[in-house]
Amino acid sequence: MSALDFYLKKHYLNKAQFSLACQCAEADIDTLIQAQLLPAPSHVVTDNAKIHSAVFGVMDADNTSTGAYFHPASVGWYTLALQLIDQYGSNVAPVILKENFIRDFINGLTDMHHNIWRLNDCFTADDQPLLSGLMQRAEFSWQHFLLGTFGLCVAHPVSVSAIVRKEILQEKLAHLADNGNKENFSPVEAKALLPVVDAFAEAVMWFSPAEYPRCSRKRLVEDLRPRLLVAIAA
Repeated sequence: MSALDFYLKKHYLNKAQFSLACQCAEADIDTLIQAQLLPAPSHVVTDNAKIHSAVFGVMDADNTSTGAYFHPASVGWYTLALQLIDQYGSNVAPVILKENFIRDFINGLTDMHHNIWRLNDCFTADDQPLLSGLMQRAEFSWQHFLLGTFGLCVAHPVSVSAIVRKEILQEKLAHLADNGNKENFSPVEAKALLPVVDAFAEAVMWFSPAEYPRCSRKRLVEDLRPRLLVAIAA
């Protein structure tokens, strides 16, 4: 078993396992994905030893079990999809899911703006909402939700608010640490930034061995935290 295979088996459900957890047929999973009622798998390992990552594209996957891999939190999204179908019917349910996602994402952005990180593209200087900016972010994230992106990079993508939290914490760290490239911090900067790193570490996924060298966790947690600790101790 490769390190990649171990990671996928530890953190994800293959399609058979996912359908079992959802208590449905595998074909039902495909139907809901096509209807835009369920996120696509975050990873797909092909027969020719390649892994298709929702974020990082195609990479080598030697000695790794083939199949589609879903974040376990997608079971909750499956349950929600069934509830919406039961309430609104299969034709209207996708519309309602998107509307609810957009609404919750904008609410999450509003909360993060006031409490974590100012979003200048979404709010004016006197904190009035900019609908165009809010909608642009929400629509962009909706597409990534459907692609399975958040199942790859968010540790616990059980709600829209959890997704927003991870995204904005990453945005804050990327800005204040030059996307992880900043080498030197004052003790004051480091003390202020370390809790943000810790919060992001809780919100972000661990990433597979194939993805880790290019991932946000490496840049903004494992590589950045030691520099902050050195600055604090100076």
